[in-house]
Amino acid sequence: ETPPHDGPWETLYFLPGVHDIGVGFPLHANRNYYIPGDAIVYGTMNNQNRWWDGRHIRIYGYGTLSGAKLPHPEFASLPKESFGEYSPITIVGATNTSVEGITIADSAYHSLMLVTSYQPDKPTDMRWLKIFTWRANGDGINPFGNGLIEDCFIRTQDDSTYVTGRGIRRVTYWNDSNGSTFVLSALNWANKSLIVEDCDVLYARAGWHRWSGGRLFNMRGKGGGDCGEGVIFRNIRVHDPRPTLQHFMILMQGLQPYSDPNERQREAGDFAGVLFQNIDIAAPCVLGEPEILWGAPQAQIRNVTFDNVRIGGEKIDSLDHFEYNSYVSEITFR
Repeated sequence: ETPPHDGPWETLYFLPGVHDIGVGFPLHANRNYYIPGDAIVYGTMNNQNRWWDGRHIRIYGYGTLSGAKLPHPEFASLPKESFGEYSPITIVGATNTSVEGITIADSAYHSLMLVTSYQPDKPTDMRWLKIFTWRANGDGINPFGNGLIEDCFIRTQDDSTYVTGRGIRRVTYWNDSNGSTFVLSALNWANKSLIVEDCDVLYARAGWHRWSGGRLFNMRGKGGGDCGEGVIFRNIRVHDPRPTLQHFMILMQGLQPYSDPNERQREAGDFAGVLFQNIDIAAPCVLGEPEILWGAPQAQIRNVTFDNVRIGGEKIDSLDHFEYNSYVSEITFR
């Protein structure tokens, strides 16, 4: 039976069994979508770029939304601007909207995006989600300006989370091959009270050596604007005894041999006012790559505090632990 996308109902309840909703099943405002634990739904859901139709939506349950029957959009002969149709869940204009409990598996493109600006009185929440992806661009969650991520498990081949929104807490990560745990290039979307806390990284490895992806904290010379003021990363634990790459790669411009400075240049705006506190990393990069703070004339790194940050049991207490340049200043160690 083809599930209806409209009609005189408030909740669409998928019965036990297997369902195929295809690409771009339409979501609507003021509706609930329930996937029980004994159901698997193949396909993707979105509100088809209707910004007025993203409010008061709830997707919840214990079942699975799977992209296993879909190709990566590069192999679907789609223009780049249509790739988002292959994301399992995309809601634009999302306010008072939540995604809770379900498993998102085999994403063909970014797994979950609730797109809106910071509106704390109209929150978007993502809780108790399990995300398992294995393809390039199968990123985890981008909360945009208003999202709260908590109590999730995210295992991705590509990037796990973009650091922005209202908060990220109690998330367990497993980075398989290509992506970063915390992508910092979207920090200019973040509000000044953003806290990322109580997170665990079980596996922190990469299939490549010396490229711009991967790593725990990654600003890779993309984006622009002042960012970081008031943002706190605290109580982060990396358990992997053999991490492939360095953990801090805060590049405001490209740095050889990792990336080309002519191709990677963050636009004007400093990375400033960030606190890294109680960060416990089990081991340094097994390939001997240095931790990096690398500013640019138009995008400096300044007023950053490292409070009880340890790598392999050694406390980071000076800039001697980093490769850095003259555009890095006012760095405090405690």
